[in-house]
Formats: sequence, C-alpha cells, structure tokens
Amino acid sequence: MGWNTSALFVRDRSVAEIVDGLPDAGNWQATGERVSADTASSQSPGGRLYLSESGGWCHIWDPDQQLPLDVDRLLDLGSLGALKGTRALALLFSSVSSTYGLWLYDDSALTRNVVYHNGEIVQESGDPLPVESRIEMPSWGPDEDFLWSVFQDITGLSFDFEQLFEVYVGTSQA
Repeated sequence: MGWNTSALFVRDRSVAEIVDGLPDAGNWQATGERVSADTASSQSPGGRLYLSESGGWCHIWDPDQQLPLDVDRLLDLGSLGALKGTRALALLFSSVSSTYGLWLYDDSALTRNVVYHNGEIVQESGDPLPVESRIEMPSWGPDEDFLWSVFQDITGLSFDFEQLFEVYVGTSQA
C-alpha cells in the first residue's frame, strides 16, 4: 500500500481536547460516522480529519497533509494548546513523492525533526532519536516502515487497522 497522508499523535489528550484546540475549532464538526483506520489513514476523501484515542494517545489522521505539517505555526497562533505539557508526534507519509518526515514535540517545543526526500535528508533539527539508529534502512532510504518504527518506539503502540475513528469535517466542507 502506498501511503500519502499525515498524522498527529498526542499523548494523554482526548479527542475533545484536540478538536477544541484546532484552528477554527468551531468549524470542525463530528459527522457521527465512524470509519476504520484503513480509511482514516488513506489519501481520500480530503477536507476531513479522523480522530480516535487508544493506549493513552489521541490519533489524528489528516489526508490533506496540512495539520501535522503546520504545528509550529499553529502553536505560534495560539492553536493546539493541548500540546502543552505533553508529547506529540507528527508524521508525513508521501510515497508518491518519496518524502517521509517526523516532528517530535515535548511540551509544545520541537525536539526532533527530520524529513527525507528520495532517501536524502532535506530538513533536520534536534538530536536523532535512539530508535533512528536501530532501524535498518532499505537501499532506497527511509519509508513508511521507518515512520512506523518511530511511532511504535515513541508511543509504545502498534498501528491497529481495526481501530475506529470519528470523522470530523470542516463546516465549509459540510
């Protein structure tokens, strides 16, 4: 499966806390629909966020690849206050462009960021995570397996394709 999506995982926060901290929080509404992790983590449909909780982490999947890539700016604007006092991991999966990235936040401060494009580092800050040195890289460089290894190491969880996610849509999308 080719991955072309993004996700934000926030420790010890509920779906409600995350939704309340989204930019234009009042514009995001639950549809009442629940979908599988496979659907939530897929590329489409866009204009939606998929949220769930498990293992002490709130999972936010964003097929439009906007929210997880914009955390720093959103924090500067006063959004995503739920990231204060906890740990958050943002992941970018883009197999079409062979781009994979991670951003790790502790108490809303970026502590590690690395983005790979075609196997080469194109953006990096902070010290490498211990897990990064333990991951055996394929000849073409990091891919989704790399990101899943980081996810598992940071959260202690494995991706559960059976997990159900609440669908949120921006009111402009409704």
